[in-house]
Amino acid sequence: MRKSTFNYIKDILADYPRINEYIKQREEELRYPHRESDLNADIRGNKSSYDHQDNMMITIEQDQRLLGLERNKQVVANLLDECCEDTKVIIRELYMRRMPKYTIQGLITNGLIFVGRTKAFELRDRFFLEVAKDLNLNI
Repeated sequence: MRKSTFNYIKDILADYPRINEYIKQREEELRYPHRESDLNADIRGNKSSYDHQDNMMITIEQDQRLLGLERNKQVVANLLDECCEDTKVIIRELYMRRMPKYTIQGLITNGLIFVGRTKAFELRDRFFLEVAKDLNLNI
């Protein structure tokens, strides 16, 4: 797998615990866009609209950033439901925690997963590969 794809998936997994907040924040940005005050509002003009945000407003269904967040959330949630318990522990402990306490060897040593080092890396790589396939990323 390409290093850039691997790092992109790591970023998606790091954001996953807070993805509902990001989706809610983006929906709020779309529903209530920031409007700058118009200093020339009291000047008579040719009746043209000075409010560009009303003309360029994006609906929630068409917003690509919001669709991307929801797609990432759905892909990761589905794969976490399908994978084995050891894979879930590896992904949650190493990539979803804000400040990870363990490495893969630490997970094995402390008895959090019950596979060997090579198998643990295989489980992680298989999960990352499935995420890449589901998101149509270059492998």
